[in-house]
Amino acid sequence: MCRFISAIVSSLLLAGHLSAQTRNNSWDSLKQLQVGQKIEVVDMNLRSLKGTFLSFSEEAISVRVRQDEVVIERANVLRVSDREHSKRGRNMALGLVIGGAAGAVALAVLPGEGTSQAEIAVRAAVVPIGAGVGIAVGAALPRGYRTIYRAKTEAR
Repeated sequence: MCRFISAIVSSLLLAGHLSAQTRNNSWDSLKQLQVGQKIEVVDMNLRSLKGTFLSFSEEAISVRVRQDEVVIERANVLRVSDREHSKRGRNMALGLVIGGAAGAVALAVLPGEGTSQAEIAVRAAVVPIGAGVGIAVGAALPRGYRTIYRAKTEAR
Protein backbone atom coordinates (compact mmCIF):
# COMPACT_ATOMS: atom_id res chain seq x y z
CA MET A 1 0.00 0.00 0.00
CA CYS A 2 2.88 2.35 0.81
CA ARG A 3 4.35 1.78 -2.67
CA PHE A 4 0.97 2.54 -4.22
CA ILE A 5 0.71 5.89 -2.43
CA SER A 6 4.35 6.71 -3.29
CA ALA A 7 3.64 6.01 -6.96
CA ILE A 8 0.61 8.32 -6.90
CA VAL A 9 2.54 11.13 -5.23
CA SER A 10 5.43 10.71 -7.69
CA SER A 11 3.02 10.82 -10.64
CA LEU A 12 1.42 14.01 -9.36
CA LEU A 13 4.77 15.68 -8.83
CA LEU A 14 5.93 14.67 -12.31
CA ALA A 15 2.71 15.96 -13.89
CA GLY A 16 3.14 19.28 -12.10
CA HIS A 17 6.75 19.51 -13.21
CA LEU A 18 5.93 18.77 -16.85
CA SER A 19 3.18 21.38 -16.99
CA ALA A 20 5.21 24.12 -15.28
CA GLN A 21 5.64 27.26 -17.31
CA THR A 22 9.08 28.46 -18.25
CA ARG A 23 9.89 32.12 -17.94
CA ASN A 24 10.80 33.91 -21.11
CA ASN A 25 12.52 37.25 -20.74
CA SER A 26 13.03 37.86 -24.46
CA TRP A 27 10.87 40.50 -26.13
CA ASP A 28 11.54 38.65 -29.41
CA SER A 29 9.45 35.75 -28.10
CA LEU A 30 6.43 37.87 -29.09
CA LYS A 31 7.21 36.87 -32.70
CA GLN A 32 5.32 33.63 -32.07
CA LEU A 33 2.07 35.56 -31.64
CA GLN A 34 -0.28 35.84 -34.61
CA VAL A 35 -2.47 38.81 -35.46
CA GLY A 36 -5.93 38.25 -33.99
CA GLN A 37 -4.72 35.84 -31.30
CA LYS A 38 -6.28 36.33 -27.86
CA ILE A 39 -3.70 37.65 -25.39
CA GLU A 40 -3.40 39.29 -22.01
CA VAL A 41 -0.97 42.12 -21.31
CA VAL A 42 -0.21 43.06 -17.70
CA ASP A 43 1.45 46.42 -17.20
CA MET A 44 3.84 47.47 -14.44
CA ASN A 45 0.88 48.79 -12.40
CA LEU A 46 -0.60 45.25 -12.54
CA ARG A 47 -3.45 46.42 -14.77
CA SER A 48 -4.58 43.57 -17.02
CA LEU A 49 -5.69 44.12 -20.61
CA LYS A 50 -7.33 41.21 -22.42
CA GLY A 51 -7.81 41.51 -26.14
CA THR A 52 -6.47 40.46 -29.51
CA PHE A 53 -2.89 40.87 -30.63
CA LEU A 54 -2.32 43.42 -33.38
CA SER A 55 1.45 43.98 -33.56
CA PHE A 56 4.64 44.71 -31.67
CA SER A 57 7.86 46.61 -32.26
CA GLU A 58 11.01 47.18 -30.26
CA GLU A 59 9.21 50.01 -28.46
CA ALA A 60 5.65 48.76 -27.82
CA ILE A 61 2.90 46.16 -28.25
CA SER A 62 -0.54 46.88 -29.76
CA VAL A 63 -3.68 45.14 -28.57
CA ARG A 64 -7.31 45.53 -29.64
CA VAL A 65 -9.49 45.81 -26.54
CA ARG A 66 -13.16 45.86 -27.56
CA GLN A 67 -13.16 48.43 -30.40
CA ASP A 68 -10.07 50.36 -29.27
CA GLU A 69 -6.45 49.87 -30.24
CA VAL A 70 -4.29 50.12 -27.13
CA VAL A 71 -0.54 50.63 -27.38
CA ILE A 72 1.56 49.76 -24.35
CA GLU A 73 5.18 50.86 -24.27
CA ARG A 74 7.67 48.05 -23.76
CA ALA A 75 9.01 49.67 -20.58
CA ASN A 76 5.50 49.45 -19.08
CA VAL A 77 4.89 45.78 -19.99
CA LEU A 78 5.31 43.32 -17.13
CA ARG A 79 3.92 40.22 -18.83
CA VAL A 80 2.38 39.07 -22.11
CA SER A 81 0.42 35.81 -22.16
CA ASP A 82 -1.53 33.98 -24.83
CA ARG A 83 -4.67 31.94 -24.38
CA GLU A 84 -3.70 28.30 -23.99
CA HIS A 85 -5.26 25.66 -26.16
CA SER A 86 -7.71 23.52 -24.27
CA LYS A 87 -6.08 20.84 -22.17
CA ARG A 88 -9.40 19.30 -21.28
CA GLY A 89 -8.34 15.79 -22.34
CA ARG A 90 -5.19 15.94 -20.24
CA ASN A 91 -7.13 17.34 -17.28
CA MET A 92 -9.75 14.61 -17.60
CA ALA A 93 -7.06 11.90 -17.73
CA LEU A 94 -5.36 13.33 -14.64
CA GLY A 95 -8.76 13.51 -12.93
CA LEU A 96 -9.43 9.89 -13.82
CA VAL A 97 -6.12 8.78 -12.30
CA ILE A 98 -6.35 10.96 -9.21
CA GLY A 99 -10.04 10.23 -8.59
CA GLY A 100 -9.56 6.50 -9.16
CA ALA A 101 -6.57 6.47 -6.83
CA ALA A 102 -8.53 8.36 -4.18
CA GLY A 103 -11.32 5.81 -4.55
CA ALA A 104 -8.82 2.96 -4.18
CA VAL A 105 -7.38 4.52 -1.04
CA ALA A 106 -10.89 5.00 0.37
CA LEU A 107 -11.67 1.39 -0.47
CA ALA A 108 -8.56 0.23 1.35
CA VAL A 109 -9.48 2.09 4.52
CA LEU A 110 -13.20 1.24 4.51
CA PRO A 111 -14.01 -0.97 7.49
CA GLY A 112 -15.83 -4.24 7.10
CA GLU A 113 -15.39 -7.60 5.49
CA GLY A 114 -17.71 -6.90 2.59
CA THR A 115 -19.88 -9.98 3.15
CA SER A 116 -23.34 -8.50 2.55
CA GLN A 117 -24.51 -7.64 -0.95
CA ALA A 118 -24.90 -3.97 0.02
CA GLU A 119 -21.30 -3.77 1.23
CA ILE A 120 -20.05 -5.53 -1.90
CA ALA A 121 -22.01 -3.08 -4.09
CA VAL A 122 -20.63 -0.07 -2.21
CA ARG A 123 -17.06 -1.41 -2.43
CA ALA A 124 -17.48 -2.10 -6.16
CA ALA A 125 -18.70 1.46 -6.78
CA VAL A 126 -16.09 3.43 -4.80
CA VAL A 127 -13.28 3.46 -7.40
CA PRO A 128 -15.51 4.17 -10.43
CA ILE A 129 -17.29 6.95 -8.54
CA GLY A 130 -13.95 8.51 -7.58
CA ALA A 131 -12.75 8.25 -11.18
CA GLY A 132 -16.00 9.79 -12.46
CA VAL A 133 -15.76 12.71 -10.08
CA GLY A 134 -12.13 13.22 -11.12
CA ILE A 135 -13.07 13.25 -14.81
CA ALA A 136 -15.85 15.77 -14.17
CA VAL A 137 -13.53 18.08 -12.24
CA GLY A 138 -10.86 17.79 -14.95
CA ALA A 139 -13.37 18.65 -17.67
CA ALA A 140 -14.62 21.67 -15.73
CA LEU A 141 -11.20 23.29 -15.28
CA PRO A 142 -10.94 26.48 -17.31
CA ARG A 143 -8.32 27.26 -19.89
CA GLY A 144 -5.60 29.57 -18.75
CA TYR A 145 -2.94 31.83 -20.18
CA ARG A 146 0.62 30.79 -21.06
CA THR A 147 3.33 33.38 -20.43
CA ILE A 148 5.12 34.40 -23.62
CA TYR A 149 7.11 37.33 -22.24
CA ARG A 150 7.94 38.43 -18.71
CA ALA A 151 9.96 41.56 -18.02
CA LYS A 152 13.11 41.17 -16.00
CA THR A 153 12.36 42.55 -12.57
CA GLU A 154 14.79 43.27 -9.80
CA ALA A 155 14.68 41.12 -6.69
CA ARG A 156 13.26 42.96 -3.71
